[in-house]
Amino acid sequence: MKLFFSEFKDDYDKYHFPYQVWLLKEVEDLEETIYQSGFLPMRHLPHVYYLSRSLRVNLERFDLTSENRRILNKTVDFEADLIPLSDFDYTPAVQKMCKDYAGKKIGRGVFSSQSIKNIFKNGVFNYVFVFKKTVDQSEVGYAVCFIGGNLIQYAHSFYKSDYISQNLGARMMLQAVIWAKQNQKKYAYLGTCYQKESLYKTEFKGVEFFNGFRWNDNLPELKKLILGLDEEEYLLKNQKFITEFYPDGLENLLSKYGVRVNFYI
Repeated sequence: MKLFFSEFKDDYDKYHFPYQVWLLKEVEDLEETIYQSGFLPMRHLPHVYYLSRSLRVNLERFDLTSENRRILNKTVDFEADLIPLSDFDYTPAVQKMCKDYAGKKIGRGVFSSQSIKNIFKNGVFNYVFVFKKTVDQSEVGYAVCFIGGNLIQYAHSFYKSDYISQNLGARMMLQAVIWAKQNQKKYAYLGTCYQKESLYKTEFKGVEFFNGFRWNDNLPELKKLILGLDEEEYLLKNQKFITEFYPDGLENLLSKYGVRVNFYI
């Protein structure tokens, strides 16, 4: 695998020189190693991944919570089939449902029709959960995933906005986690978590987040990161943060954690 560092705008006065870290998957690389290292795939660039604060469920520690059971009880009128994307019929009706959902739930202009089609067709992801109303088998939602080795990534979901009040979105994510547990996967990856609105993804036993140097189940640390640090400073130079969450100190943190790489330039 190759790492690339794509520059962001610098702030020289504060000595900030930020980079977005990209990874190019090569033939011999395992997806499991890439996900384990904190990377997620770009939906429009096959074989290219980005480093982020991602979430996953450690399925060895997962079982249903009272909230999970509440979601299941509230969504008993829905069922799902898991279908390889190579067998999925991407029709104009599917695209319209996805585009309508994206416009209402995420914001108009975030997902173009072509970008939605790419999610289903460009080979980055390989399976889709198709959700239906049990009573008449009408399709009401799609959850596009990557499944490989010991993992599943719940990547993109779209559903009829009529069912927002029935917690269909929460059921779709829960369905993927339950499927992964039942099929002896080790991890279920749930995307990124940078905003308070994304904390619903933590409603699972065994949830962990990647903080740049390790996977961590300390949710108060995650909430601290989401709320923002007390100083405009790099995370690992923020003394209040280090003292609160890594009291052994920065030197011990750097020697114990991190993602080891070999550079060939």
